[in-house]
Amino acid sequence: MKKRKIILFLLTLQLFIFNSSCERQEPVNLSEIDCSECYQDKPEWGPLNITVTINDQNPYVPLKVYIGNFEEGNLDWTDKACSSDFWVDVKPDQYYSVTAEYKDGDKIIFAVDGDKLKLKHTSDKCDEPCYYFQGGYIDVRLMD
Repeated sequence: MKKRKIILFLLTLQLFIFNSSCERQEPVNLSEIDCSECYQDKPEWGPLNITVTINDQNPYVPLKVYIGNFEEGNLDWTDKACSSDFWVDVKPDQYYSVTAEYKDGDKIIFAVDGDKLKLKHTSDKCDEPCYYFQGGYIDVRLMD
C-alpha cells in the first residue's frame, strides 16, 4: 500500500511538471462580454473548452474529465479528442480537471489542467439582462 501511494504521488508530481509551463488560451479581456453569447434564460449547462495536441503519434487523445481535482477521483466522463479544440457541456459554477493521455514511443505521458466554469449575470452590459460564461478553459497540450 505504501508503494502504491509513492507511485501515485510521483505520477501526480510528473503530471504537474509536464503541464506547468503551458499557457492558457483564454480571452485576454475577461471584463468584456460578448452579448451574442449571452443567454436570457439561465443555462443549466455550459462549454468546457479543452485544447489538446494532435500529431502523428497522437491522432486522437483520450480524455478524462473530473469534477473537482482529478486526485479526488470524481470522474464525470471520458472521451477521445480528434481535433486540437474540443469542448463538452458541463454544469457551471464547478471546478473541473482534465487528464489527457499521450503516446511518446513506448512511453505514456499524461497532461493535467483544471479550471472553473463560472456563470455570471449582467443587467447593464447588453441590451437585455442576461447570463454569460467565464472561464472553463483547459489546456492539456504537450510542451514543445
